[in-house]
Amino acid sequence: MVVAIVLLVSNLATLAATEPETFQGQTFFRTLATYAASFIVISFYWAVFTTLLGLVKDLDDIVFYLSLIFLLLVTLIPVGNVAGQQLKSGRSLLFISLIEISTGLLLLLIFFYVTKGKIPQSNVAKRTMIELCVFPSVYTVTLFVSFLNFTIAQLLTFSVIPVFVIVRIKVRRIYPTDDINPQI
Repeated sequence: MVVAIVLLVSNLATLAATEPETFQGQTFFRTLATYAASFIVISFYWAVFTTLLGLVKDLDDIVFYLSLIFLLLVTLIPVGNVAGQQLKSGRSLLFISLIEISTGLLLLLIFFYVTKGKIPQSNVAKRTMIELCVFPSVYTVTLFVSFLNFTIAQLLTFSVIPVFVIVRIKVRRIYPTDDINPQI
């Protein structure tokens, strides 16, 4: 995750400093918004990923390699967001959507591999599984909407943050932390 944050800062700092002699407020604020959105999404992925790793009893090679692929995909999030901010094209939106969908589906794959295809009865596992579905769901909708209206699809990418927070609050009310042993 540290690598993803470093890449995030590096990419966005380069974008913000394209013309260091002149301050461009619009570029600065777009860069700041892109940075904040990327940081928040990476933080949410990290929170869900660490919860998922807490459910792992034995770390085998498959979980290890899938986790490495997950981390690679996470490092592409700021790159995709910068591309989207600079290019504002269907291809850049497709790129970031595919990254987000792939990352979320990979986490779901890890979850179901670890749980051997069953959703455990622990509240932590149920919350984690539901939270894992938010990112790929929102970006799948965004991808389909992009074929109809590109502007609305761009706005939907920012909806992932409030949607995740709302889902997280609702799910924690339904499945409170009352598990004595959150292990699977």
